[in-house]
Amino acid sequence: MNPATADLLGTASRWVAFMATLVVLGACGFRIRIRRALIPAGPEILADADRRTARTGMLAASVLLTFLVVKLVAQAGSFVEPGEPMTWDLVSVVVGNTAWGKGWISQMLAAGLAIAGFGVALSHRAGWPMAFIGATTVALATPLTGHATTADRAGVWGYPLDVLHVLGSGVWLGSLAVMILAGFVAVRRAEPADRGRHVAAMVGAFSSLALIGATVLGIAGTLLAARYFDWSLSALWTSGYGRTLGLKLITLAGIAGIGGYNWKVLTPLLGTAEGVRRVTRSSLIELALGTVLLLLTAVLVHLPMPGEE
Repeated sequence: MNPATADLLGTASRWVAFMATLVVLGACGFRIRIRRALIPAGPEILADADRRTARTGMLAASVLLTFLVVKLVAQAGSFVEPGEPMTWDLVSVVVGNTAWGKGWISQMLAAGLAIAGFGVALSHRAGWPMAFIGATTVALATPLTGHATTADRAGVWGYPLDVLHVLGSGVWLGSLAVMILAGFVAVRRAEPADRGRHVAAMVGAFSSLALIGATVLGIAGTLLAARYFDWSLSALWTSGYGRTLGLKLITLAGIAGIGGYNWKVLTPLLGTAEGVRRVTRSSLIELALGTVLLLLTAVLVHLPMPGEE
């Protein structure tokens, strides 16, 4: 495999895996916090939201599992010289004899547990505890193949900070995705006059959740960046890693701005059909910027640390 192809495949697989990871976490965030806002909508709509949430979580975990396999192919391909074939022996060495491979196995097992949990939750509430455990394990396993565990300058705090970074992202952006895909769709079954009230209740519940997630994301991300930069602010504009991180911060600020606009300006309008359409459109833009944010994150994982170029 050509090294450039392996790099491109690795970045793409990390991007999709990151998005799937956040949706897995978001399904649990929706179930724990936002779902209760739909209780007044009645058991039929609540049950529909539960099914859609479980289905979304199971699909996301399945996508994660699939692209973890692609990620392995890309990782093994990075060790192959141009023109040489990639063999199963090489793949076996990457999986069994490297720290990256052990982290990859942990991610595969976590994704499988999440799939099983969400699958059971489709028909019985007893599956939700398994889904929560699977999603938590996904968050714990995600940093095991990144800078947090491979870079010396990350130190002993690199891993827990990256776990918090993943959890904060999932609570914020992942819950937003599931609210749109499961919650907003489920309330279409309500009477037109009631839809705005139910959407407003969900957005209110999500706002407090998003604030927690964004705060955890911001603090953990800042501390991680400081350690990666070796506490040198100039690395933000003197290295490729720093400039890419700068783009990520700009995108993050845009997402936060849209979220604040939704909360302060659009939420009071949710009693009308026009208000529901506007907040849905704005939330989709927020989510689209979130996918750009995750693409930049996938690129960052591949870039060398400042001073190591």
